[in-house]
Amino acid sequence: MTQEQKQAWFRQFHSYHGFNEHNGIDLIDVDDDYAVVKVELTKQGMNPLDMAHGGLIFSLCDVACGVAARTCGRMTVTLDASVSFLRPGKDTKYLTAVGKVIKPGRTTAVCECEVTDDAGKLLAKCISTAFYLKEQK
Repeated sequence: MTQEQKQAWFRQFHSYHGFNEHNGIDLIDVDDDYAVVKVELTKQGMNPLDMAHGGLIFSLCDVACGVAARTCGRMTVTLDASVSFLRPGKDTKYLTAVGKVIKPGRTTAVCECEVTDDAGKLLAKCISTAFYLKEQK
């Protein structure tokens, strides 16, 4: 992916003022079949046990995998996803998710994602399937 293409991705990501902006999810890096997103872990992202809410972690995975799957130029929706929560997200300022396409196909792409804390500790792993939407005419 060229620098111009990367800049276009950043402009597109930041032009949509919906779910990602509301939850503070930011695109950090993007390349072919690859995306990194990050969120600041604030009180609003915590569960009652004072650790990162599983829904926030799942959302990071969904966004990272979705952006990675769309780098081929096609729009996607998530068909299914499974997240394994490996350790609690706490005592960290940020959560970072790295999404990668591990098997692109004609109509779907299988993606994986890892979520880490500031120290690089693995907090969660995700496997998801992105479904490629038909082009709008």
